[in-house]
Amino acid sequence: MKLFEVLPDGLFQLLTGTNKQIYAEALQLIYEQAQTERFGVRYELMRDLLQEMLETTDELGHSISGLVEEESGSVQDQAQMTLEDYTRSQAGVMLRRMERLKWIDIETRSQFERYIVLPHFASRIIGVLKELCEARTVEYQRFAFLIYQSLTGEAAKLQPFSAVLGAADVTGQFRQELVALYNNMKHHMEQVAVQTTIKDVLDHHFDRYKSQIIDKSYHRLKTSDHVARYRMQIMNTVQQWLLDGERLEEAALDGVSGGMYSSREDAERAVKQALFFIEETFSGLEELFYQIDVRHNQYLRSSYDRARYLSQQNEGIDHTLAEVIEAIRSGLPEEATDKLFALRQVKAISEYSLLTPRRKKPPHEPDVHVTIDIPEDEIKKLRNRNLDRLRKAMTRAKIDEFVLGRMGKRMEMELSELSPSSAEEVIMLGYVYLYGSDGGSGFRIVRSGVRKILLVGGYRFDNHTIARKEG
Repeated sequence: MKLFEVLPDGLFQLLTGTNKQIYAEALQLIYEQAQTERFGVRYELMRDLLQEMLETTDELGHSISGLVEEESGSVQDQAQMTLEDYTRSQAGVMLRRMERLKWIDIETRSQFERYIVLPHFASRIIGVLKELCEARTVEYQRFAFLIYQSLTGEAAKLQPFSAVLGAADVTGQFRQELVALYNNMKHHMEQVAVQTTIKDVLDHHFDRYKSQIIDKSYHRLKTSDHVARYRMQIMNTVQQWLLDGERLEEAALDGVSGGMYSSREDAERAVKQALFFIEETFSGLEELFYQIDVRHNQYLRSSYDRARYLSQQNEGIDHTLAEVIEAIRSGLPEEATDKLFALRQVKAISEYSLLTPRRKKPPHEPDVHVTIDIPEDEIKKLRNRNLDRLRKAMTRAKIDEFVLGRMGKRMEMELSELSPSSAEEVIMLGYVYLYGSDGGSGFRIVRSGVRKILLVGGYRFDNHTIARKEG
């Protein structure tokens, strides 16, 4: 199924434009009420809550104009309307627009009372958006405990298929949380790099990064909430599952009897994939932890570099003004403070302040190549050395001559008759195996059904039959 077969067209138009923040808060407000009123929120109650939200927004000095124009396309005379009437009409506009864009459904029930219901996709999307706005504490060790408990607990005996797949789902959530921590560190590093004052850098470091990342995730992951306690136990348990054929078959039959798969082979394949996924995740934790540490150190370095840059940029004037104020406060005589007011010292232009002219690159002069004649006796030595190397090379023709020479006029012989007496013949024996199997030599290896290992001259090898190639 494709994405926009589930999501209606124009769904995200609500979160664009000048009023996107108001609509985002309205969606979260509807979502919170839907968690309390599970079977639908009364339309009148929701309109009152939105009206109260709009009045609060207006009191805080934020503009709430434009909602009526977005709905009807006409401009109403706001001077003739009280703030209460205006916000009430805009609350109705918001609900109608959210219904038109399919964020909510409005049902009319008994006594003609209307209820607001969140479609399944809207409920999930708003839930994810709400999580993004909250700096929640993540308990990483809880994921590891649930995975270990699922693979070793009573559920693994009664319903092994569901236990393994459930452990794989929790593993996916665990890895997703670690990757989210890694990406959040990158996001904070980009934010601190654009701060314009030292105060903003320090506020971001301590009020945002430390409270949202260090205290709630990173510090817990490295200390009390570390997953090392269950990591090796989980990996050992997964290995036991993979090596136990009876347990895998039992889990596959459980998946078939539960109606999740139609064949035992498909169910067993799903169980193995889930176990491999768990093993891959926990075996790769060291690399993931290392990358998280690298990202954390990058943030610290970026924060420090930004604060140092801003402090050095403002060091001249700020430092001098601080000295002036300190001198005035301490009551020094006027002649002692005159020199403090020379905030900037300007020097006349000199040759050292001008741009150094470019120097023309000299033309390239290649090195002179010197030709040295090689003596004739040295050339002869090199030629003899190469000929000797070629004579020792293991070519197909040399191996054919070695084997067929030993075979003589016979059609076949035992490999034991090529019993090696030197290291070179041992090497040749390996090429006999190789060239006798590829079909390109004058002989072929006929492997015997019974394995027979020979020991000749301190060398061990398998005995087979060498047959002359026909034709």
